[in-house]
Amino acid sequence: MLLEFSIPRKEMRIDTVLLIRDAIVVIEAKTGTAASLAKRQIEEYALLLHYFHKGSSDRRIVPIIVSSDTHQINLDSLNQRELFPQLATYWISPVARSSWEELPGVLVAVEDTSREQASIISWDDSPYFPIPSILDAALALRSGLSIREIAHSEASENEIEDVRLAVQKCLDRARTESRHAICFLTGVPGSGKTLVGLSLAHSDENKTDAIHFMSGNGPLVQVLQHLFTQESIRGGAYAPQARAEAKTLIENVHVFARYHTEDNQGPPSNHAIIFDEAQRAWNRAQNMKKFRRDYSEPEMLLRIMERHQDWAMVVALVGGGQEINDGEAGLEEWGRALVGAAKDWLIYASPEVLEGGQSTAGHRLFSDRSTQKEVQTSSALHLRTSNRSLRADQLATWVNLLLDGKSDEAASLKVTEKFPIFLSRSLGETRTRLREQAIGVERCGLVGSSGAARLRAEGLEPNSSFHADYPWEHWYLAEESDVRSSFRCEVFATEFEIQGLELDWIGLCWGGDFIWGETCGWQIRALRHSSSTKWTAIRSEEKRIYRRNAYRVLLTRARKGMVIFVPRGNAMDPTSSPEEFDRTAQYLTRCGVTELN
Repeated sequence: MLLEFSIPRKEMRIDTVLLIRDAIVVIEAKTGTAASLAKRQIEEYALLLHYFHKGSSDRRIVPIIVSSDTHQINLDSLNQRELFPQLATYWISPVARSSWEELPGVLVAVEDTSREQASIISWDDSPYFPIPSILDAALALRSGLSIREIAHSEASENEIEDVRLAVQKCLDRARTESRHAICFLTGVPGSGKTLVGLSLAHSDENKTDAIHFMSGNGPLVQVLQHLFTQESIRGGAYAPQARAEAKTLIENVHVFARYHTEDNQGPPSNHAIIFDEAQRAWNRAQNMKKFRRDYSEPEMLLRIMERHQDWAMVVALVGGGQEINDGEAGLEEWGRALVGAAKDWLIYASPEVLEGGQSTAGHRLFSDRSTQKEVQTSSALHLRTSNRSLRADQLATWVNLLLDGKSDEAASLKVTEKFPIFLSRSLGETRTRLREQAIGVERCGLVGSSGAARLRAEGLEPNSSFHADYPWEHWYLAEESDVRSSFRCEVFATEFEIQGLELDWIGLCWGGDFIWGETCGWQIRALRHSSSTKWTAIRSEEKRIYRRNAYRVLLTRARKGMVIFVPRGNAMDPTSSPEEFDRTAQYLTRCGVTELN
């Protein structure tokens, strides 16, 4: 027995933990109305132990709420298990409610189905490796915690902090030597690039020089600003003040660039900017369309920061294969901007930026080596390990192989043995499975491609105007009772709304815009308004890359697990061929996806 067991870095205490042979019994004693509200709390305790406490990861966890009320207890439910051991609900029993008088019988029932006794000392001393979500991490950094205190995963307990220190050294050198410097940080999806950027922006070391965290990702900015605003209001701030402060903590890079191009010709108040998803900066054509300026957004940002006569720093966070929209310049545009810059920028980069590794999807900073500028490379500027998808550090590699048509190689990684990825042919079954798995504080929701026009046949609205106007901050942050929240599984987020963000459980709704063909590989298509009775092949190589990258983004947004919904199609609808969807479903199963019966 352990009393008041403390969950590290969560400021939570479990009333009582009992190790009954190899089972872990979590007991919360509640009275009155608190007893009816305790289910979510005790489920969160069980989830934290299962995912992050090494001594609990492969043991049965039995959560029990004890109160003075008498309950009708189904003792068989304590031993019910999911079919799939990669699911948390396989190891965590449904929450049981018991009176104090009934508790002995419940504990004996647990003992009767348990094996050899676990060591209390080994279990109590077992390491705890929490991996925060991006929203939890943002709030923790905002409250003053260090990156080491909030990001401590078994796979990369030192990596994120080491990378932050490497970038900090680049920033310190620029400041002390009065240089203009740019640092390109790369990493696989979910490795913590955004976390490093937020940490730099909020660290005590950089308090004297305002460092602004920026993103061109509208929904990410919208969600984080709303999160910071609500947290400040809970802390006693007035709403207008809280909203104004939140806008200084994370800015839309396009708004920053427009202001310092059209309204303010002087140097910006901040000497350093951190640009999340920097490879998505606008190219010259898109910038001309938006700003009527005949130069790219990287050129524009460098010119703005060059107004500082003493020093300036740009930290560019680069993700591979994440370009998903017209006008996104890619890594090469930054190289062209640096070659033509007025000042001699000191360039730091991971080797992948020059060599075109997997984390940059083959893109290189300088496509023409004859014009390449001097670059100081360091492997410390690359994050190798994905932390988003728990127990699936090879998920990004698996997704790349799936999208490259290499099903045998994808299956050989055996990713789905630890990280649950299921295939469903029913949207109703998908919703049910997501809600069953999203216990405690876990969040679930539907995602899908912006090009999946025929998801409307499944009752899901794909219209871009509808998505542009939807309150995504409530989709991500609202409680289950709010009809706008992701929990309702009524509105799906596209690649534009989910990029840079994540959910615990994702339901990926596959569309007819990306269909597998046995002889030709992926058929990448669009449903044109002028010909809405059939799909048309996308010929533009750039647009084909965007569509493939859309599915790359969608397939790498889940932290705990994913259900891929492939519609059955409709033989009477030429835009929804059952044969095409069947081929796609079969391909996914060959990649290792587990089919639900």
